[in-house]
Amino acid sequence: MMTYEREALINVLSAALEALRTTLPLNTEAVLHDLTQPEASVVNIINGHVSGRKIGDALLKGPEDDKGFLGLFDVPKQTSSKVFNGYTTTTAGGKVLNSASTLYYNSDGTPLVAFCINVDTDVVTRLMRDLEYLVPSPLDSAEQENTLTGVPEESLDEFLSRFRMTGSESQKEYRMRVVSEVHAMGFFKIKGSVNHLAKMLGVTRFTIYNYLEKLNAKS
Repeated sequence: MMTYEREALINVLSAALEALRTTLPLNTEAVLHDLTQPEASVVNIINGHVSGRKIGDALLKGPEDDKGFLGLFDVPKQTSSKVFNGYTTTTAGGKVLNSASTLYYNSDGTPLVAFCINVDTDVVTRLMRDLEYLVPSPLDSAEQENTLTGVPEESLDEFLSRFRMTGSESQKEYRMRVVSEVHAMGFFKIKGSVNHLAKMLGVTRFTIYNYLEKLNAKS
């Protein structure tokens, strides 16, 4: 009975996966797992380059911190499936993915199949950053640098005036420290703050975005 249920699920979900094959963007991976065969669980996959997997790979070869597989241990009662979403996973190469999974169970509550989606948003983040760098703002640049909506410019200037470079840190380390503190205080939510900080530190806003990307990668 379990074999029939598992094969029926795999057939139905494989058909759905094939429908997605020509429509999913290259930064989005869809993978189908046979949970009864953890040593070779991947039975179908689209855009496996996102996580570095292929058909026949083991369940444990997937990204780390996959909260979807909590369903393997905390089996829901009297339900045929359970959705896990709104979480992130990390590949072996350190790439952070936005992930979602649906686990399917038989009538006894045994997990049979998992259908998972993993999205690499790093390419989108880089594209947005590069577009902001390349495309001029519709506002006049001088006006933009002085437009800090919600918080007076003096507040940011006052905050930045507290920083002094120590003798043990380089210019880059000092700038990274300032960007980290400004980010932690939420000043980057203020319109024009990136340009304002870049001007005070003597760098381009592209450099500020690079620093922010490195800080996000560490968090």
